[in-house]
Amino acid sequence: MNMHNRADLPAWLQTKDQTHLNFEKQHDFVGVNIASLGKLLHFFTNITPVHHVKSSPWLRVCSLLITSLLVLLSHDLIFLWACLLLYLGQLAFFPGNAILMIFKKYLKLIIFTAIFILPSLFLSQKADLPLFFMRISVLLLALAYFSGTTTWQQFIFALKQLHFPSVLILTLDITVKYCYLAGIYLQESLYSIRFKTLGQKASFHLLGNLIGELYLSLKSA
Repeated sequence: MNMHNRADLPAWLQTKDQTHLNFEKQHDFVGVNIASLGKLLHFFTNITPVHHVKSSPWLRVCSLLITSLLVLLSHDLIFLWACLLLYLGQLAFFPGNAILMIFKKYLKLIIFTAIFILPSLFLSQKADLPLFFMRISVLLLALAYFSGTTTWQQFIFALKQLHFPSVLILTLDITVKYCYLAGIYLQESLYSIRFKTLGQKASFHLLGNLIGELYLSLKSA
């Protein structure tokens, strides 16, 4: 009887893994937000990178910083192409699923950057578009490569290895943990809305009230 009841439950009630939830209705914004929050929280708690590399975390941080600096200062398209091909060559030795996940991160970064930068870029008449697009492409690929090979815990450890100020590391660590707890609170609140509106269409005003309540809770904390 219990097994029959469990089989009738939706997938989001039967699994503890909230990072790969697929809701039946695309317009179910409560379910979509639960899945999105699950993926975000998984990013902060994940201790396994997309692909393991042999280099130390501090070396990967230094490589990212040096690459970013050289790319931003460079005006040579050949050098930018060389950097891009170098990262693509490194990715060629990764497993297929790791390459796919890193390129998904890369596409998300491109979309996020395009939303905020492209409007102002096209309004500027003095912008060198080919150079700008090459810089952005290399920088975002470097960032996607770094995030795919380095977890958040490894990044914090790398900062300690590089002898960054302990106050800065502590502040960053506390901020991330605070955001994680806020995400947990928001996710649990979304679950409560999901249960209360089971079989019904949730109102957008309800979600807006939830975000406002979260803001007031964080402000008073």
